[in-house]
Amino acid sequence: RVLLLYLSMHNTALGQDAAMSVYTELSLQEMQDFTKQFDFGELTSFQGVEAGVENTTYFVSFEQADTVLQIFEEQGFDEIPFFIELNRRLSEDQVPVATPIANRDGDRLFTIKGKPAALFQRIQGSTFSPISVDACKQMGEALGKMHAATQTYQDLKRENHRWNTWWESNIDRVIDLVPEDHQTTLRDQVARSKEFVETAVSLPNGIIHGDLFCDNALFHDGKLAGIIDFYNACDGCLLFDLAVTINDWCSSPTGRLDKDKTIAMVSGYNAFRTLTSEEIALWPQAAETAALRFWMLRLVALARKREGGPQAPPHVKDPNDFLVILVARRADPQCDLISG
Repeated sequence: RVLLLYLSMHNTALGQDAAMSVYTELSLQEMQDFTKQFDFGELTSFQGVEAGVENTTYFVSFEQADTVLQIFEEQGFDEIPFFIELNRRLSEDQVPVATPIANRDGDRLFTIKGKPAALFQRIQGSTFSPISVDACKQMGEALGKMHAATQTYQDLKRENHRWNTWWESNIDRVIDLVPEDHQTTLRDQVARSKEFVETAVSLPNGIIHGDLFCDNALFHDGKLAGIIDFYNACDGCLLFDLAVTINDWCSSPTGRLDKDKTIAMVSGYNAFRTLTSEEIALWPQAAETAALRFWMLRLVALARKREGGPQAPPHVKDPNDFLVILVARRADPQCDLISG
């Protein structure tokens, strides 16, 4: 008991000091009260984790299991069942994801301090850096497998809240944060991407991850151990999701695509879901739109930080990283790397 008290208090304090994303702080007693509904033995430690800017995350260790507790700070009780069920089905379909854990009564959705929460299997692994060609191939295989599976989840639905109407509504909010010589680029790209959105409804659709960056994939001994952070998942264009992933994993510092990495990712993807000729033809628009999405996302985060408030993000990644990628895609989408 003394050791448990020491470990928990020490780890919690460490998490709160080091992790600004721990919005909901839990005492030892509160964590013990929550974890007693699971059959993993005694709680041995828990630690707040710096993981994103929207949700509270704890690593929670029992005598018989290592888990991750997520407390959802922005989504409501009506939204979280989608994420839990998506991860459950993907796990059953052999896609490497964190499996949601049920308590003794079979429940996977919980309430902590009035907020929705879920407990997941902890994936043993870490982010991979620098990204290798083999890692890109493995990621392509996993994404292709995921897309092939989610096309069959016809009863699982969630609207894409950060699609073209979101970009359009936020232009005036962020325009003064854009370098003057690229303010026209932003307005023009929003118009171009609206055309892609209108066309994308005819492309293969399913549930997409929406944010499959390098830091949302964990590797162990060089092998992909799991995909995490599905909280931007929604119904969407599968090609767009692949473009989001390629833009992050395969871009060089100049924004151009690395030939070997891109070919490896597309090859891995096609092994489980082959791109259609229509998708290949629309690659330039998809790649530009994927870059726009995250340029705008970071610009809006920067605007939120400037505006302040309790939910202002503690840190914001540089929006210009995606401006560089967008300019490169507009100049040359490198279609030959996608068409094979």
